[in-house]
Amino acid sequence: MASFDDHRRRTTDLPPATTEYFAPELATIDSYLETVPPTIDTAAGDAAVGPIHTFPWFYVADLTGWRGGTLARLLAAEQDAACYELSAGAADALPALWSLIDESGDGPVVLHLELQGESGRIPRTLREALRRGYEHIPDGWDEPVRGEPANLHVVFTDTNPSKRLAAPLPAATTPTTGAVLSYAPRRSMLPEQPDGTTMLPDPPALHDREAELEQFLLAALADYGDDAREQYVDHAVEILSITHSLIGKRDLLFDVSPRLALKYGNLLDRLSVGAATERLGRDVLGQVPQSPGSEDIRATLQDLLPE
Repeated sequence: MASFDDHRRRTTDLPPATTEYFAPELATIDSYLETVPPTIDTAAGDAAVGPIHTFPWFYVADLTGWRGGTLARLLAAEQDAACYELSAGAADALPALWSLIDESGDGPVVLHLELQGESGRIPRTLREALRRGYEHIPDGWDEPVRGEPANLHVVFTDTNPSKRLAAPLPAATTPTTGAVLSYAPRRSMLPEQPDGTTMLPDPPALHDREAELEQFLLAALADYGDDAREQYVDHAVEILSITHSLIGKRDLLFDVSPRLALKYGNLLDRLSVGAATERLGRDVLGQVPQSPGSEDIRATLQDLLPE
């Protein structure tokens, strides 16, 4: 088979705090995977409607990609599998995908893919793999690809879920031919055709979200000293909660807040609490739309930043 570039491989040794934070998602994933047989008959799929009728797949509404990518890495750790992340725009994306399909013939493989629209080269190639029964000789290969679709776990991250993609999310008939993990903080972020979808419970109320976020950050930043860590986390939760409430995107406490808070919290060995908090606040401030109607929101956030 062709060599696969390891720069696409993602580490799976995430801290226990991350596993605990995503416990509901992981429990739902486990329940779904129990319905997937050891092998899947590719003849049962319909290549005309999409690739996901013949392998385990998950749809994550995630405005930043952090949740989808993290869940893919956690899934790979649970499956004792390699985790890869492909960019649909990369010149060698398709040869890389065929390498992954070939690797699935030896055992579980997890692929994280950010959706670029309702179709694209990667979904089209997955449909092509289905049509070929997961056996194919790509250009330049000496040996054919022989994949096992039951081992190919694909996490589709939808970073623009307000468009309510209809494809590649067709109506499904049974869990083994198209079930999908769809965690949607807002009902409007659900797939248009959610038949056969494995759903998580509704997200907790804002107060409970804040508590979960605080516990996660305190655990994830445990190496930075109690005083600095607690001060930073207090400031971070306040900035993120107030800001996203004001701009009407409270669901971003799941999508954006952990990523940004961890990004600057991990600088506490080099920055003061005030400096790390200020960088976080500036980054969050950049998310607020530059429009006349957002002036009050921006002023409120500015007041939260350290002097």
